[in-house]
Amino acid sequence: MNAWKIRIKGIVQGVGFRPFVYRIAVRHGVMGNVLNDTEGVLIHAEADEKSMSTFIEAIRREAPAPSDIVQIDVESAEYRGATVFEIVPSEHREGEVTAISPDLATCPDCLRELFNPNNRRYCYPFINCTHCGPRYSIIEELPYDRPGTSMAPFVMCEKCTTEYGDVLDRRFHAQPNACEICGPCYELLDSAGEPLDCIESLIVACEMLREGKIIAVKGIGGFHLIADASNIETIAELRVRKQRPQKPFALMVRDIETARRICSVSESEARELLSPAAPIVLLKKLDRPEFILPDELASGLDRLGIFLPYAPVHHLLLNISGIPALIATSGNKRDEPIACHNDEVVRDLAGIADAFLVHDREIVGRTDDSVGFEFEGEIVLTRRSRGYVPHPIKMPIARPPILSVGADLKGTFALTRGDEVYLSPYLGDLTGEKSIELFEEVLDRYLKWLKIRPDAVVCDLHPDYASTVLAERFATEWDIPLHRVQHHFAHALSVIAEHKLSDDSYIAVAFDGHGYDPDGTIWGGEFLLVDGTNFERTAHLAQVPQPGGDIAAKDARRMALSWAFEAFGKNLPNLAEKILRTFGESADALSKIVEKRRSPLTSSAGRLFDAVACILGVCCENTFEGECPQKLTAIADRGEVGEYHFAIGDDILDPSPAIREIFADIERGLPPKKISARFHNGLARGIVCMSKKIAQEKEIDTILLTGGVFQNPLLLKLVVDGLRETGLKPYWNRTVPPGDSGVALGQALYGLRLHSNR
Repeated sequence: MNAWKIRIKGIVQGVGFRPFVYRIAVRHGVMGNVLNDTEGVLIHAEADEKSMSTFIEAIRREAPAPSDIVQIDVESAEYRGATVFEIVPSEHREGEVTAISPDLATCPDCLRELFNPNNRRYCYPFINCTHCGPRYSIIEELPYDRPGTSMAPFVMCEKCTTEYGDVLDRRFHAQPNACEICGPCYELLDSAGEPLDCIESLIVACEMLREGKIIAVKGIGGFHLIADASNIETIAELRVRKQRPQKPFALMVRDIETARRICSVSESEARELLSPAAPIVLLKKLDRPEFILPDELASGLDRLGIFLPYAPVHHLLLNISGIPALIATSGNKRDEPIACHNDEVVRDLAGIADAFLVHDREIVGRTDDSVGFEFEGEIVLTRRSRGYVPHPIKMPIARPPILSVGADLKGTFALTRGDEVYLSPYLGDLTGEKSIELFEEVLDRYLKWLKIRPDAVVCDLHPDYASTVLAERFATEWDIPLHRVQHHFAHALSVIAEHKLSDDSYIAVAFDGHGYDPDGTIWGGEFLLVDGTNFERTAHLAQVPQPGGDIAAKDARRMALSWAFEAFGKNLPNLAEKILRTFGESADALSKIVEKRRSPLTSSAGRLFDAVACILGVCCENTFEGECPQKLTAIADRGEVGEYHFAIGDDILDPSPAIREIFADIERGLPPKKISARFHNGLARGIVCMSKKIAQEKEIDTILLTGGVFQNPLLLKLVVDGLRETGLKPYWNRTVPPGDSGVALGQALYGLRLHSNR
């Protein structure tokens, strides 16, 4: 008999890991103990070498599904002559800290109990076990024990205490464990925040939903605004109240079968919908759905954002109301963070919600729903939040801690610790005081959890970003270096970091709406040579004026005219003249600004999509980010093989020929769906050809695809397929968004590389 110390790191707390180890130890005749500490799980094991080998292998092979073993270290230990294997209390000590589990969707076992009339937790909206329930959203301090969570005020009753202490029970040390006798409870408030005189809050809330009311419902990471997705009048009212004229609403549907009645659902999409992370998945609408919903939910789009209920209260609302599909959109005022506190939601959503379904457990870490789409059998996240954070991402190098603050849109920061990077949840656009306060609040919590102080801060080049201002303040207060990295370079580095690519040279195609560069132009359609901490702009989309600056990012007519002038000069076609005349008295001034290039120049791919969408009459205003491009893609005829011509120069990919062809095809009556498809096909061909040209010149065969434009599933597929056909190797963002939420990861890699060279 020998003794070993086994250290297991990763997501191994709050997921039933210790009872799992106990059962494996008993099976293999191993004596000793297991405990949680700040670093993860620590095992003292005594057995013969053969039993020990099979014990460790079984831990690796059979680990609980919600866990994620990052590292197992084994070393000899002092033999103590243990006669049993036991679980011992957690140790609180200084040093490295363990990873924190994301919030997990209700597991099948708890779901069966939830709807079993003979179970003591029948219809209890906070049912959970070690396989599911809140984690990140309730943790105040580590290690993950009940006194360090927002469950601390709820003293377990005798039955819950027995479960909690039974090593063979799946609720053994389930920190949110509770029942209706001892746990949190719901209360229904009226529109003024006053308690309604009702005992069964959920039943009354469901009655209100059936009547067409809008209810703010407190879930795991914050509030949703919930309403009947089939009620056209309710949809219209919610749009008015939330000042959301066109942006699509996410739908929470009863089950996977209901999702299949509305949208096409592949095996991989079903897997993501049913996963513990339970993200919103952007699914293709069926041409002939069995269950018809109003087009006003996502007008002009070919996809719906659908997710399955992930909290017990969601299952109960859908079941009790009998409504198969509910709108479940973030409970916040426009351009503000999602609400998570009871007094906050009553104050902020007054006039939006007809009632508030609240509970008395505090949400420590607010998180929006994660969003993604399926591509080649895996999800590509466009928003990484609930269900994924704060799961760390392994980095290709390990250095002292770095803080990167991301960009202003899709606010996200990153903190490195060793060879891991911890991304914050999606924090919204850093455009207001509340968003910036949330940024600092979450950062403070991460610093406390990870027990680190950054050695450097990394930010964007843009001097006016709120994130840049924050970074400058942090660098001054902490007396540490501040590094600035160009926006599209950071996008490219995010792909390298995510895929753990070697420290080599790559070609990056970074296409998005905009990025700052000191040359005075607005970048957004870039081909970069990336090498370590340096990059070279090898090519880009042709630059055209962006009249009005940021105004043109909303008013697509301006970019339509800009590209028309670029393609035709003064001899504008009739359609372009019609667009110009919509500006009334300011038309002449605008035409002179564009013609004489008196506004900032842009190479933005996002603005090119805006222009084409407006020229086609599909959409001329971005009432939400990416509206014009999304509606342009939605109408594209997937069977169309024709393509428009993009001219390839030494360092310019010029869409002007394509713009002329688009106007000509409109004139001869070609359907918009054909024109949209030909535009996508032509742009993809242009990207592939320019990438191949640069790759041959630089003798590089790996292409990185990144930036918000590659959240377009059609363009991504066309480009990936085209690159492979030419023998090039494409990589793209998956686990971090291609858009600005992924910038912080790239900035973090830049900071690590910079410090590794010192």
